[in-house]
Amino acid sequence: MTDNRKNLSDLKPVLGYLLILILFALGTTLLITLNKGWKISELDEAIEQSRVDKKAGITRSIPQNIRPAAAAGRFYPAEPEKLYQEVGSLLSASAPIKLQDVRAVLVPHAAYIYSGDVAAAGFREIIKDFKRVFILAANHSNETHFSGVSLPEFSHYEIPGVQLPLDNIIDELLSDPLFVQEPASHKKYVIEVELPFLYGLKGQPEQPDFTIIPMILGQLDDAAINRLAEILNSLADEKTLFVFSVDLSHFYTDTQARQLDSFTIQAIMGRDNTSLSRTTADGPLVLLTMTRLAELNGWESTLLQYKNSGAVSGDLAKVVGYAAIAFHKPLRLNEVQKKKILEIARAAIEEFLERGDFNDIDPEILQEQSILKIPRGVFVTLKKNGQLRGCIGDIISTKPLHEGIQLCAVRSAVKDARFPPVTQDELDELTVAVSVLEFPTLVRVNNPLEYPEALQPGKDGVIMVHKGRRSTFLPHVWHDIPAPIEFLSRLCLKQNSPPNCWQDSQTTLYRYGTIDIAEDDHNI
Repeated sequence: MTDNRKNLSDLKPVLGYLLILILFALGTTLLITLNKGWKISELDEAIEQSRVDKKAGITRSIPQNIRPAAAAGRFYPAEPEKLYQEVGSLLSASAPIKLQDVRAVLVPHAAYIYSGDVAAAGFREIIKDFKRVFILAANHSNETHFSGVSLPEFSHYEIPGVQLPLDNIIDELLSDPLFVQEPASHKKYVIEVELPFLYGLKGQPEQPDFTIIPMILGQLDDAAINRLAEILNSLADEKTLFVFSVDLSHFYTDTQARQLDSFTIQAIMGRDNTSLSRTTADGPLVLLTMTRLAELNGWESTLLQYKNSGAVSGDLAKVVGYAAIAFHKPLRLNEVQKKKILEIARAAIEEFLERGDFNDIDPEILQEQSILKIPRGVFVTLKKNGQLRGCIGDIISTKPLHEGIQLCAVRSAVKDARFPPVTQDELDELTVAVSVLEFPTLVRVNNPLEYPEALQPGKDGVIMVHKGRRSTFLPHVWHDIPAPIEFLSRLCLKQNSPPNCWQDSQTTLYRYGTIDIAEDDHNI
């Protein structure tokens, strides 16, 4: 015991010197930081960013085992120069819409001649500084049938000109019984065809600066889907991207395919899991995982492009559907965009009243304000001396936003059955307001009596569907009807249903937010 105390006593001077050195280093770092003009909060952000950079994009520590490029020469060009020239042309074919912080996309996986332009519509919107990419697809192999999520045995995926490294998170995930290894499931093209787009976005560096995590989904029940989404969410950071590789309906006629694919797209956008489970797409479990992850992150979704193979082959008797959907932070409009939207609405009314038609939007404006090209529901409200003079809109629209604004503005002026058509003499007395709508999402409850508590007064626009009848109130109606039960009863009455119809198990509610823009607020 005496010897131990003596040893500790001998160490005290050394420990003291070490403590002084540590304090000196910390103080010096702080002085340098402040001298450079950094704030403490900025230093915290830099440290956190460094942690993110270290966490994402670490390659797998296993012997080299390369998956060869199986789809090269069939689904896309096998020669690197030709491949990346095509990828570059597809990505640059249109300007990005510049949605905010796109970290997940749904893209197709057919041959580039059929769906390359649709895939590019999704990829051109994503963040470009990604370090790690999870790519999910359904099992397309007839050689294996399994439950769980299959992760590959490979260290790299080869595509023309490069070998892309797999991420070391794969080995951590394999300790979880949800994840398995079914080698046959990774032979197909459904992951591979997305990789040239990712590599092309990075400028084709000699040494890839990102890693991939291919996931092939087998059979999963609802609990497993939720758990997979939660695991993915726990691994999401600023440098992580999610790609969901799914084609829509297969081998229906063009007319049938458009109907079926519209059903699937609306189910995705509306987060309607019951409908998604019945979809004709080739990866319903992938889609369910995708929408669950979107819910966990509060992402909005935007349809970027849709088409089917008949547009290329000319064969409309048997087609395959393709869609690109981006998942992103809630839509925001800057002041320039808001003023442009109001100008478009008023100009459409003025032109229609003058000559019975309105002009198309200048292509240069659409190039500068590409956000006007996304499909969004729109309502246009006209007031005269503070009193309602017309209000018509589309809750869900496949039209570009700029077209919806023009059409709804004109319809509000001359087609609202509650009022006589607006005349040119009234134009100076009118004020115009435009509401840009989020895509409505399903309100989930266990019992209809829970609806009043589930709604967010003042924030939610609400759609009520009851026995084939439909009614809606925009969010600003809460100002006049602030009590949720009365709000729901008025929605019932609006569609000529009994005032308690919202309590019926056959009643479904959807919610949506709006961006409200008014001339009164912009001095127009």
